[in-house]
Amino acid sequence: MRLMPGKKEKASFETTAVAALFTLLMLQVVFLCSPSTSRAQKAEDVEVGKHVIVVKDYKWASAGMGRPAIMKEITLQNKGKSDFQNIDIEVDLYTHNDIPLGSLRTTIKDVLPAGTEKTFYNVNFGIMSAELQNSIARVANAELIEKGTPSQAKDLILVKSWEWSGGQYGTEGILKQITLVNKSSESWKDIKIRVDYLGIAGPKVGIRGFTSRAVIHDVLPPHGEKTFHDINMGFRHPDAKTEDISVMSAKPISEKELKIRTAKKEGKKAVRKKKKKTASAEGAGTSAGEAGTAPSGEEGLSLSEKYKKRLAEEQGIAPPAPGESPAPEVAAGEPGAAPPPGEAADEAAADEEEMTAEEEEYEYEYEEDVPIPSEDIVVENFKWGGGVTGTIGVINEITLRNISTIPYSRIELIIEFYSFGSEAPMFSNRATINEILPANGRKTFRNIKAGYLNAIPQEVRIDIVTAVPFSR
Repeated sequence: MRLMPGKKEKASFETTAVAALFTLLMLQVVFLCSPSTSRAQKAEDVEVGKHVIVVKDYKWASAGMGRPAIMKEITLQNKGKSDFQNIDIEVDLYTHNDIPLGSLRTTIKDVLPAGTEKTFYNVNFGIMSAELQNSIARVANAELIEKGTPSQAKDLILVKSWEWSGGQYGTEGILKQITLVNKSSESWKDIKIRVDYLGIAGPKVGIRGFTSRAVIHDVLPPHGEKTFHDINMGFRHPDAKTEDISVMSAKPISEKELKIRTAKKEGKKAVRKKKKKTASAEGAGTSAGEAGTAPSGEEGLSLSEKYKKRLAEEQGIAPPAPGESPAPEVAAGEPGAAPPPGEAADEAAADEEEMTAEEEEYEYEYEEDVPIPSEDIVVENFKWGGGVTGTIGVINEITLRNISTIPYSRIELIIEFYSFGSEAPMFSNRATINEILPANGRKTFRNIKAGYLNAIPQEVRIDIVTAVPFSR
């Protein structure tokens, strides 16, 4: 005799089955969501090897012209939060007088974990083409060891929308506006985008045809979106029927550079954060507003005196009075040398006077100190040596001030030559200083060749283009 299940037992069985099915579905949802959360967390920390790996020390085992260049040992420190491998080391060679003799490069095929220090032995750089006198070793590149899904700019920046500025295919392509969305916690600059034109006639129907690229030289903030205007993409192919726009790459921007850029846009000034350090932001804005205007009372002044006077207005750094001796020179072998006591006292007095002028802190303060040579190095003074057309111009002496904690070498200058009343330079040259400029110090360099002179200038201006951090 078979017993049939009652209604209550059947209802209980159905309830249990529904609960089990619901639990299974929830587990699947959690499982699918977990990797994306992990990817988002991984995407937040994007580090560059050459910025976080430093050369602590190194010793040569074999070197000399025509001989194998073997480094007995080199100690590297990873100050970042990511692991790196395949570390590229570049060594610049100099004479005792800091004349460049070329460079060597090799790759250490090993792993340097985050927050560790490691010594590598018997590193081979190949055959040396000069005698070893002075050398500077630094990290040129390193491969990030990805944990999980790669976190690249092209995966973190999305194109939300775009609009062309009139015209049809076959005309100049100007993006009236394009909106990008940043899904990471990193700020990005120099965003490279590409346009793929679709539907172009070819061996296959619907293939991608002509492609154009452009770089947006602006900053995309973290966890937000921004619209950029008037981007020139070049020629729009006449056979295209539609197009697709995507992000190819972008560069992470440091806190320091971001603060400096933001301050400049508002006519203000950004400084490295210091304890109990105050200054007048209004005064900085006033100086920035006066930059570029021709100061009065320049009659009878030499080229260098005019430059010093304009420099005082543009950067708030008072030049030495006429006839006053230039700042003392720091020996190249002493990158950490402190200024003389008298100079230190003058700087302290100037700081104290600046603090008492107005008790207001800078709005844009940064804590990190990454290399930005064009901002870290200031041209305080120079004496132009003159020259005639068709000869090599010479800077008799130039005094540079390093306002950062990073020593620099291979400092590249841009020298612009003007005629009176001209807003655009007649021509410009570049020159390189291969000596070392110490951190938080100043140094005077002499007899710098300024390139071939196409004309006799009536006004000379000098600025910093770039420099290489001194890693040793």
